[in-house]
Amino acid sequence: MILFCPRCGNELAQRVKGEWFESATPCGACGLVLTEPPLVLAPDPDEEVEYALDGWDVPERAAATAALVEVDIPYRWEEGLVLVVPAVAEDEVDVLLEELEAPDELDAADGEAGGADDDEVADGGEEAQAAMADLFVVADRLQHAPDDLDVGASLLMLAAIVGESPAPYGIERPVWRRIQALAAATATAFDDGSDEETVAVEARALRDFLRDLV
Repeated sequence: MILFCPRCGNELAQRVKGEWFESATPCGACGLVLTEPPLVLAPDPDEEVEYALDGWDVPERAAATAALVEVDIPYRWEEGLVLVVPAVAEDEVDVLLEELEAPDELDAADGEAGGADDDEVADGGEEAQAAMADLFVVADRLQHAPDDLDVGASLLMLAAIVGESPAPYGIERPVWRRIQALAAATATAFDDGSDEETVAVEARALRDFLRDLV
């Protein structure tokens, strides 16, 4: 039985279980709609570590799980927004969460080590910020009209901008990497001529992830 949103840890209003995992009811916090059963870390109290993330907001928790997925670290959410990971991954998870918790300090440290020029390219600026906002609008349109060539062309252009840009100010690097990956997946599905349902699903995932960031 799936009790908690695999993206943000919010308790689901509708519990999903067994083979009937698909649900049209979105997570009340981040908007995720379950369309396939998520991989959940099996309970093993002697071999796991807990992180209380109740002080983190929805985008930050979503960024945490996106970072774990990116490096193939299994996890599960428990009541009270507690994130559970394997004990063997504790050091790596500590680094990931610290990077999300204090991105400004980390960026400042990187700037001191690399010089003023590194500081300037660390921020994607207004172009990246605008592309992210436009990407949300286009993804929302594409999920409803996955065969619209004009919308698809806009999606391809914006995905290219986002893919080549550093994260804009205020967006953590793991979050930006997730946006880049989702945009690229949606662009690939459209550009490769995938069926309309696949394009719509990819566009919806991108739209849902961007919802609380724009």
